[in-house]
Amino acid sequence: MSIDANWLAFCDALEKRIGAQEADIWTRTGALKAEYINGSVVRLRAENRYSYEWIRDNLMPQIVAAWGEVYGQPIDVQLTWDGANAEPEAPTRSKGHKASGLNREMTFENFVVGKCNDFAHGVASAVADAPGNAYNPLFVYGASGLGKSHLVQAIGNRVEKRLGGGVLYLSGQQFLEQMVTAIQNNAVAPFRDGFRRDIDLLIIDDIQVIAGRERTEEEIFLLFEHMLGGKKQIVLAADQPPQEIGKLTPRLRTRFAAGLIADVQPPDVETMMAILGQKARVLRLELPSDVQYLIAQRARNSVREAEGVLNRLNAMHAFYGRPITMAFVQEKLATLLPPEAPPPSPEVIIKKVAENYHILPNDIKGERRPANIARPRQLAMYLCRSVANLSFPEIGRVFGRDNSTVQYACKKVAVEAKKDANLRAELDHLEKIVRGR
Repeated sequence: MSIDANWLAFCDALEKRIGAQEADIWTRTGALKAEYINGSVVRLRAENRYSYEWIRDNLMPQIVAAWGEVYGQPIDVQLTWDGANAEPEAPTRSKGHKASGLNREMTFENFVVGKCNDFAHGVASAVADAPGNAYNPLFVYGASGLGKSHLVQAIGNRVEKRLGGGVLYLSGQQFLEQMVTAIQNNAVAPFRDGFRRDIDLLIIDDIQVIAGRERTEEEIFLLFEHMLGGKKQIVLAADQPPQEIGKLTPRLRTRFAAGLIADVQPPDVETMMAILGQKARVLRLELPSDVQYLIAQRARNSVREAEGVLNRLNAMHAFYGRPITMAFVQEKLATLLPPEAPPPSPEVIIKKVAENYHILPNDIKGERRPANIARPRQLAMYLCRSVANLSFPEIGRVFGRDNSTVQYACKKVAVEAKKDANLRAELDHLEKIVRGR
């Protein structure tokens, strides 16, 4: 078959997997096109970086399966995007130590700063300006899609731009795969020496994947000792703080927490709107403020999710040839932006907090003041304010307290959370519980 025939066959196979409308959005508008096709390799090109990221994160399994159906055998499907400096690597391929592995687009200049990430941004900038001297190691954590990968790669891009090399970014999965390959090829010593000889700044993303892998944990520990002893900078990112990474050996948990821990929280609506505005300008997409607000409000727990909504909206705009209005968004993105769930009731918050700390709901609402009860009581009041959006008098009536007591408790928790990463992680955990996530 010709390239055109192969492409049409692929479009039909993809349509069966994701539906006609979704397939048309990506394959009929130029958002995704074939650059190179033969019997074993297919190279696809997305129209921009945001289309590339959305397709990579959401459609690659279906795309790979569709091409496999066309050829009747497994196919190596590679994805890149217009404007990329180089073809992005397939997720399973490992980088050599001399390549940085950095995404050049992830810089401090295009990172939107808000209350949710200002502390992490500040310490990341400090590390980038003085690697090996400030906050070593730096451990950044947060839920998937909040921008922590962008932030740690921004450190690498600034350092590499200034020093010209000596920077390596890779995921925990890539490190694990390289380690397994080195063991299989009896080449652990060269693998280890490559890091020790060539790298001045090591960035490992999603470090939590190595937990419980004894041989890999041992190599990470030895690498830590060597790099810290040589005043070389280590930056780590994970989806949770070190103390909550299950199966991690105590000595690694101690090493990860020995420098500085910074968290990235879900952005507030204003910050998310700023992020969407920046992405829309890159896409040259006119995004009305009411649409911007709707997306920011509904997808505020994940920057990646919000960018995906914007990316799909751009593709729909091109496909249907209609201006982006609130009516258009509500019509076409109804399944992607479901109605926002109501906040939990104060009774649910009290019950869930009590269960988390192994006390009774009546203890939280009662008069007793031992530390194991007073602290959860303050956290429950704070969550009633921040999650359930209750006023101070409303919270006071629920807890049987006066207005000033509630204000004091909420302010105390808010002030301490700004200084204490562990408390911020605890609040994030409690919020997920009370929201039923």
